[in-house]
Amino acid sequence: MNIIVGISWPFANGDLHIGHAASSLPGDVIARYHRLKGNNVLMVSGTDCHGTPIEVKALKENRSPKELVDICHESFSKDWKDLGMSYDLFNRTDDDYHKEFVKEQFKKYNENGYLYEKEDEQLFCENCNMFLADRYIIGICPKCGAMIKGDECEKCGSLLTIDEVKDTKCAICGNKTTKKKNKNLYFKLSKFEDEIRKSCEEHKTLWRDNAVKFTERYLNEGIPDRCISRVQKYGVDIPVKGYEDKKLYGWFENVWGYVTASKKIAEERGLDFNDFWKKDGDNKIYLVHAKDNIPFHTVIFPILLMGTNDNYKMPDKIVSDEYVNIEGEKLSKSKGNYIPIRHLLNRYSVDTTRYFLTSNDPENKDFNFTWEGFINSHNGELLGKWGNFVNRTLQFINKSFEGKLSNNEVDTEIENKLKELYETVGNNIDNGDIKLGIQNIFDFIAYSNKYFDENEPWTLAKTNKDECERVLYNCVNIIYNINNLLKPYLIESTVKVEDYLNRSIDEWKYVKLDKVELKNNIEALFVRYDKSLIDEEKEILGK
Repeated sequence: MNIIVGISWPFANGDLHIGHAASSLPGDVIARYHRLKGNNVLMVSGTDCHGTPIEVKALKENRSPKELVDICHESFSKDWKDLGMSYDLFNRTDDDYHKEFVKEQFKKYNENGYLYEKEDEQLFCENCNMFLADRYIIGICPKCGAMIKGDECEKCGSLLTIDEVKDTKCAICGNKTTKKKNKNLYFKLSKFEDEIRKSCEEHKTLWRDNAVKFTERYLNEGIPDRCISRVQKYGVDIPVKGYEDKKLYGWFENVWGYVTASKKIAEERGLDFNDFWKKDGDNKIYLVHAKDNIPFHTVIFPILLMGTNDNYKMPDKIVSDEYVNIEGEKLSKSKGNYIPIRHLLNRYSVDTTRYFLTSNDPENKDFNFTWEGFINSHNGELLGKWGNFVNRTLQFINKSFEGKLSNNEVDTEIENKLKELYETVGNNIDNGDIKLGIQNIFDFIAYSNKYFDENEPWTLAKTNKDECERVLYNCVNIIYNINNLLKPYLIESTVKVEDYLNRSIDEWKYVKLDKVELKNNIEALFVRYDKSLIDEEKEILGK
């Protein structure tokens, strides 16, 4: 099977933080699982390079937009690599390959009659002397009365047109906006409303509940046509006369990055791009993101695919996380209430971060990140349950049996439980239930620790050495297979365990360990973090 895992593209406007990590890691778990299953996987994402915020920030820093994007892209790439995100290609939307492909799609829409020109009044800031992009407009939501920025209301979830927003002001200087006439191109999103309704109905059992509900609400409110051109210097050129002073709007071109990145890497590897993205193929498409991106992945991107008339398959799985809060407060970069991914990578094991965020993945409701929870999760679960089971089993074998066991008799009940666990966790991950998958693994680890304790190998070593070997062999066989089940989640400790065992598995299925010959020097799988770090981290966050 051919698998696309598309993870949302972070905007080139600052550090990656734990919100990005939490909503992106499920995609990496899915991709790693499917590779173990032997499927052809293309996991793609990249840096979203175009937008007024980038141009404004570049101006303030006396840089060109490209210089700013280059810095962000390098930082993003390093953070993702160090977090273990196994991208087949982490691209960027200012890549020439991407821009040329998007312009080709524009021409198709124009030929298919989905674009039209309209002169309308656009919000303008007299003080800044510029037309205002949606991101640089603040106002009041007409539906719930909340203060909002741009055309999305975080409080009630409404996706608005900017004309609907009340009492608009420039977010840069705070002055009230005026209106000036401006000629723009619009895309007939409204023409596809019935098709999107049908697609939502067909896929609702495959999408997360928040994606279904958000999409149904947008459909009930009616899908408005959207402007696809904007006054901007850095972006994708509009391939039609009369729009030389404008670029293609970000929402129109950045979602095409999933296609351009996977098409580019497929061509480099000699694969047929159509096998991954077109209908009637043996393929599956996952889109992974946070809930603020839902309408772009369930409404806008599918419409753009449909509008080409190029036989694109609609995304199968929408893996849309809720938000991450920090110490009981909303994550906010502007207020300083955020934790950069780099901070976690510099101070803690990568598996500590990957475990905590995947085992608490906000699949159904917002998750509150606390430093107490983070440290206690590592000490109590990773170290206290899994690390403890691995280390006490293997060190006991090295101490009492010189690292070798001749008995390889498998307990039938344990073997059947492990086989069943492969199927259960595989289904969890395939369905996008990342949190449930790792919970099921750690439930079995708890069962394994109980098995070790109840059989008391320290007593059997003195009274019945053959039985002691049998018990220990079963424990090692559990470690061998549980470690394989953890590979989509943990990337450092799983390599260590295979090194300790002198054995590895490269496929998603139960494998009986044929013999036990351990490495002589086995170190603790995880180190304990002192609880004083909790107060230390809170103090850093407060600053």
